Amino acid sequence: MRTLLCLLILVTACGDDGASSDAGRDAPASDGGRDTSTRDSAIDSGTRPDAAPPGDAGGSDAGGGDAGTGSTLSDRYPGDEGIDSDPSVLFHDDFEGGWGRWDGPTGDTRYLTILNDAATANAGSQYLQSKVTTADLAENMYISASPRVTFDRRVDEIWWRFYARFPVVAPNPHHWIRMAAGNASWDRSGLANTVPGGGDGFWFDFDANNNDQFDFYVYWYKMRSGRCNDGSATPGCAGDQGTTYYYGNVFRPPEQTPFPRDAWFCVEIHAKANTVGNQDGELSFYIDDALVGDYRPGYPNGTWLRAQFHTDGCTFSACTDPVPFEGFDFRADASVGFKAIYLDAYYERDSSARKRQALEDRGLTVSDEQIIYYDDVVAATERIGCRR
Repeated sequence: MRTLLCLLILVTACGDDGASSDAGRDAPASDGGRDTSTRDSAIDSGTRPDAAPPGDAGGSDAGGGDAGTGSTLSDRYPGDEGIDSDPSVLFHDDFEGGWGRWDGPTGDTRYLTILNDAATANAGSQYLQSKVTTADLAENMYISASPRVTFDRRVDEIWWRFYARFPVVAPNPHHWIRMAAGNASWDRSGLANTVPGGGDGFWFDFDANNNDQFDFYVYWYKMRSGRCNDGSATPGCAGDQGTTYYYGNVFRPPEQTPFPRDAWFCVEIHAKANTVGNQDGELSFYIDDALVGDYRPGYPNGTWLRAQFHTDGCTFSACTDPVPFEGFDFRADASVGFKAIYLDAYYERDSSARKRQALEDRGLTVSDEQIIYYDDVVAATERIGCRR
């Protein structure tokens, strides 16, 4: 299906992992793709499990993070000692105590295991391993290895820091980790080819492509369709593909340095919901405390084409001149706030096979085990920073 879409969408580059395409990164829900409306019962199976809806915390709480002022949580809590006692911290797990802090799973599974090896752990002696093999994917077309947690309150601004390590050369996940926002009862994050309601919620994935570079893959109520050059879904539009589809909108910073294999690196993601009625929502991420991607009102300059924002513009025939990014209008109701994180590794059999072939075509020896390690996870309403 992806090949057909790539042939149809002539003005969009289709990368070797589908990350540059305006469609095809998620299979349609009717095809058994990333439809996660049944996530509670599907952890570590062919679909991706949803978080349970949180209790109503009396509306959305304002966050207090500002990357440009004051000290970070890591500065105040060296080695993360005592960090979970800070009132700004929504969640913390270093895996030293085993399972228990996540909503699910509550113990080791076929694809998720807490390992004890001080020589390998980022700090301490324990860390989480996600492992999905080619044999697993031969048995199940869609596999989600996904610890998940719902916070005790919803917030307007959030920072999420964790350490990751990819110890072998293998295809990266079809989609990687996720952050979800919603009202008190909404729990539908992850439904492919679906525009969420502005009063319901929104979500985004933070993905790693086959070149070991990152992008945001975002669903929200004003997201753009891949049907038309201008992101609309109007029949007869310029570049009309003939089919309306709404897959995640892609934001990939250019000129990224690929992350290192078999070495720990620190990821920190910042997300800010918009003031209702305004486009002042933000997304950004840091690698090892260095800002890599930053999307906010007026920055960066770029060009929208279909469902992708091309920083600094693009060279396809339908591209227009770059203009400042308008910011995100993520929500239409202030009761929608950030509520859950998923330390997910979601694999799809066919995309994994395509990525494997592309890696082998580069002359690389590719493992049959797709492994990711995680350690030292913190989510908070202010800047965290890497461990000191």
